[in-house]
Amino acid sequence: MMIVVLLGTLIICSLLRAWKHLLRWKAAQDRGCCPPPSIQQRDPIFGLDVLLQLFQALKQNRRNSSLKQLFETYGNTFQSRSWNRTKIYSIEPKNIQSVLATDFSSWGVQPMRLFAFEPFVGKGIMCSDGNFWEHSRALIKPTFARVQIADLHLSVFDTHVQKLIELIPSDGSTVDLQPLFSRLALDSSTEFLFGESVESLSPDILSSDAQEFMNAYNYGQLVLGKRLQLPQWNILTADRKFRDSCSRAHSFVEKCIGNARRIVDSKNKCGPERFILAQELLSKTRDNNDVRNQLLNIFLPAHEATGVALTNVFFHLARNPAVYAKLQKEISDAGYNGQLWTFERLKNLRYLQNVINESFRLNPTIGTTVRIALRDTILPTGGMSPSSGKAPIYVNKGDIITFSLYALHRRKDLYGDDADTFRPERWEKLKPPHWGYLSFGGGPRVCPGQNLALTEIAYTVVRLLQTFKTIENRDPVMEFIEVYKITTDSKNGAKVALFK
Repeated sequence: MMIVVLLGTLIICSLLRAWKHLLRWKAAQDRGCCPPPSIQQRDPIFGLDVLLQLFQALKQNRRNSSLKQLFETYGNTFQSRSWNRTKIYSIEPKNIQSVLATDFSSWGVQPMRLFAFEPFVGKGIMCSDGNFWEHSRALIKPTFARVQIADLHLSVFDTHVQKLIELIPSDGSTVDLQPLFSRLALDSSTEFLFGESVESLSPDILSSDAQEFMNAYNYGQLVLGKRLQLPQWNILTADRKFRDSCSRAHSFVEKCIGNARRIVDSKNKCGPERFILAQELLSKTRDNNDVRNQLLNIFLPAHEATGVALTNVFFHLARNPAVYAKLQKEISDAGYNGQLWTFERLKNLRYLQNVINESFRLNPTIGTTVRIALRDTILPTGGMSPSSGKAPIYVNKGDIITFSLYALHRRKDLYGDDADTFRPERWEKLKPPHWGYLSFGGGPRVCPGQNLALTEIAYTVVRLLQTFKTIENRDPVMEFIEVYKITTDSKNGAKVALFK
């Protein structure tokens, strides 16, 4: 009897599955949809060969470049099969716009990210969808209001930049700017979000807690990147060191929360002229875990955007001394020596903006953007129609799409035959197509701290070029070697010599 019931259940499930497949096929036909090209796979069911290639690319520090090679082989949109689901890869601006903006509600991140992120940063804006994401977004939005950045933040940020400058040798000694920029971003973001800086740029007062937090956070990010890329094998990344890193990062932030709570309880909050996110969250909830998770979710991109981007800018400036000299001249000719740099003054330095844009183009801090279909939907282009190869693509619920910003930004049809070359002058006439350049994402999930990050990057570049007249590259490896965490970092850092 039991066998009959099981057999009947199996038949019914199979019929329902076949019926659903038929309905999807008809819907795709009615809308003129066609599948994109498929990569050659030996294992089209579990996709173990594709996973192996991805693992090897991560191990060999060529994840972004390996994806670019696939686009060069199969075109601007293609697909693979893995674990019985379709994975679509695209660098078509129309598809990017659809997923990130016009069809935003059909796509999400929580089913992919929450399991990977939760041990380290908890549930928050980076790994949630729906009402929880909307709540988180609305809660943090005031922190990054442009008026605060323009009128208040730079005066506070300057104290950290000055400490950075004091740590850079001016006698021609080799220095790796990467760890210094990371500490700059750490000091600035902890002050902006928690209300107090960890002062990692002050060796005499750098606490053991701050050093422990930095070490734990760096390792946690490295593992997080692997957990995102290889979700089926997360058991391999749940090691004791990762668990210890999560615990230490949580403990550090909880101490900051405790300090902020004492300020809130004493009703001695910062006035309206300065917004501290920790204090604002604590005024609305007594749940320390929720506050910790929200702060860590925001700290994740806030810290990395500035530190990684500055490293990449100086990586390229060191290899292009003529660009350094030209940029220095623009800063000098602006005539603001001795005056406070403001958001508008920095924005008016056009060549500086071109240098920053070009660095983000070649080496975006986030090399890929991934979304999962929350329901059946359609991508506008990329299907292999007999006539044009630009048919819409029918996407099933649970399918995943990956946009390679690294490959998108190096499309020669968009950026010229020298798209792989660092040349800021291209931005003097270049107008990339809408959704063809995404340094901070786009649509409702666009990075809320974009203006803050760009302002900090521009200000730091200006202050360093005002201080140091020349730069030399001290890295024997000329090409950019990537190491993937959550962000794509320079494996060799930015080894330079600076002279006053």
